[in-house]
Amino acid sequence: MKAVCFTAYGKDSSALSVQTIPKPFVEEACELLIKVHACALNPIDKGRLAGGLSLLLPEQYDTSVLGYDVSGVVEEVGDDASKSFQVGDEVYVRLDGMKYGALAEYVVCSKSEVAKKPSNLSFCEAASIPLAGLTALQALRRGGVKEGSKVFIPGGSGGVGSLAIQIAKKMLKASHVATTASPGIGTEICEKAGADRVVDYRSEKFEEVLAGEDFDMAFDTTDESTKMGSLLKKTGKVICISGPPTIEAIEAVTKPPLAVRFFMFLMRNRKAIKAAAQAGGSWEYIFMNPNGKDLTELASFIESGDIEPVIDTETASLDDFKVAVDKLWSGRAKGKCVIKVV
Repeated sequence: MKAVCFTAYGKDSSALSVQTIPKPFVEEACELLIKVHACALNPIDKGRLAGGLSLLLPEQYDTSVLGYDVSGVVEEVGDDASKSFQVGDEVYVRLDGMKYGALAEYVVCSKSEVAKKPSNLSFCEAASIPLAGLTALQALRRGGVKEGSKVFIPGGSGGVGSLAIQIAKKMLKASHVATTASPGIGTEICEKAGADRVVDYRSEKFEEVLAGEDFDMAFDTTDESTKMGSLLKKTGKVICISGPPTIEAIEAVTKPPLAVRFFMFLMRNRKAIKAAAQAGGSWEYIFMNPNGKDLTELASFIESGDIEPVIDTETASLDDFKVAVDKLWSGRAKGKCVIKVV
């Protein structure tokens, strides 16, 4: 099959190329083979390509395939997976086991990771959802967001931020969501998503204009936790997905070597922890958990029209992958960068 691969770490799309590699296949009863129709990029792909995850998640293959997000059609199912999925089902998934990767013509995943694709979305729209949607939903729930909550979500025009605003308002019924964005299209995306207040990060400092407003939760997508203490009410929470992770977050997903544990202890974000504690709140780092049940729940809100994907770039084929990669790597993407495969 064709796939977008790297054989050595690199900082940009020049380290990637389209290659022909072995097609993955179903090896276990719980697995499905999916013919990929579209795949999407995320900031974690940039870190992986640069080698930033190599200590925790070493590459399994000499030739590695980039990407985590996929939508497509089930082509083969294991005996156990056939209880939930059938050949021909349209599905979407945030890959966990990473047998190769997402930017390819085929992927294999376990039934626990995958869900039926929202029926009202194209394959490209569906591929934009899994990682960002799961990250947003799980972080907001971890932060205790519920009906009536007041939430701060910076970076509201990004892939995670634009979905997080919608999830907070529509799924979890938050009463007030504030965010940050640039003027123009960035602000327009946030307002369409349902943000009640958009702070212009170019001319305003959110930690000043929102200080003392007693937010129940701040969702740190931009590595700015140290500035968020002034926003919290007592017992408020900062949930972080950006910057150095904590030992606790790493241990929730894998067993790190002793050297990694020591390094992460030294890198602990003490300023963020202190800022939240001084406000009478708490700070926590989390990793997203690939989860088909959460994707199924997201799909129901997408099909009802409550949540809509935000796509910045959609390329015509795997051969055009550099267009999407370069846009995401530039840091200027508004929403997701997606690659059409079929």
